[in-house]
Amino acid sequence: MTSNINTTIIANNLVTGYRKSGGFKAIPNFELNFKANEGELIALIGSNGSGKTTLLRTIAGLHPSKSGDLSICGLSPLKADRLEFAKSLSIATTELLKIAYTSVNDFVMLGRFPHSHFFGKLNSKDLQIVNMAIEETGIATKRNEQMNCLSDGERQRAIIARTLAQDTPVILLDEPTAYLDIKNKIEILNLLKSLTSKFRKTIIFSTHDLASALHLADKIWLITLDKIICKIPEQIIYDDDLAKEFNSDFMQIDKNSGNFNFIDKYNINIGLSGDYGVYNMTLNALKRIGFNVISNKSDNLNVIIEENEKLIIWKLINFNEEQIFNQLEDLILHLKIFKQK
Repeated sequence: MTSNINTTIIANNLVTGYRKSGGFKAIPNFELNFKANEGELIALIGSNGSGKTTLLRTIAGLHPSKSGDLSICGLSPLKADRLEFAKSLSIATTELLKIAYTSVNDFVMLGRFPHSHFFGKLNSKDLQIVNMAIEETGIATKRNEQMNCLSDGERQRAIIARTLAQDTPVILLDEPTAYLDIKNKIEILNLLKSLTSKFRKTIIFSTHDLASALHLADKIWLITLDKIICKIPEQIIYDDDLAKEFNSDFMQIDKNSGNFNFIDKYNINIGLSGDYGVYNMTLNALKRIGFNVISNKSDNLNVIIEENEKLIIWKLINFNEEQIFNQLEDLILHLKIFKQK
């Protein structure tokens, strides 16, 4: 069956990096081969210093490449006319968007610059697109406020609105969810996902939030020490690519769910019994402070959850010595001190 999906980005044997005294420093230090299609939300991930930002800036034509071929909607980032290229790709980075004392509306209008005539005057179509971008990103009530008065989440929405107003097939975002709380982080990523679906945009964003990327992105681009891996999230998990890159003594990626499991270093056994609703809460707390929890009873140290006059109590038995705690917090504090002795 023939696919009607257009390819927006193609890289063949691309070597990225930057010029420095004495030559060109390649980051990452190998050839890159990848492609992106319209309507795809792509998460660019990798360890610190792996070359994520360098790659985004190279795609945007802000960094020269050492060798290889790179095409954005049929245009070369470095050879194309800058105004024409700006109609194909928009980018948002913290370096490019340090505009404070301007309104949200005026800031989003900057995205129409490549489409305005010589004097930069906006026509009715431009204003309609600006209004659409502001509405789509959910900041209509903030359109007259200054950028420096917005919260981090609102500011990020305004930045995305500016790139949306530029009306390009490709949008690049460098760490769009950095410094955001978990609620705003998920909302921003869902906004990006909806824009790829509704407007058939190719959106590539760099991130360190692997869990969110795996659950929301259509494709993962993983930069490792010797290659770039481009796969759908389910495949990159199944093939152990993420495990090879990120597993450690303290964290492992669950191959079945794609979730991250923290590894606790247990050194003391403790028994736990009781069928009350606080059992799992107690279990998690004991594991958090470094106990290996055994169902029912251990040889010497045990916690028994009981109900005493309709109140839940935690009974700690250390050999023949018994102590009672009315709050889980008090039990955990006692056991932390016990471990240090």
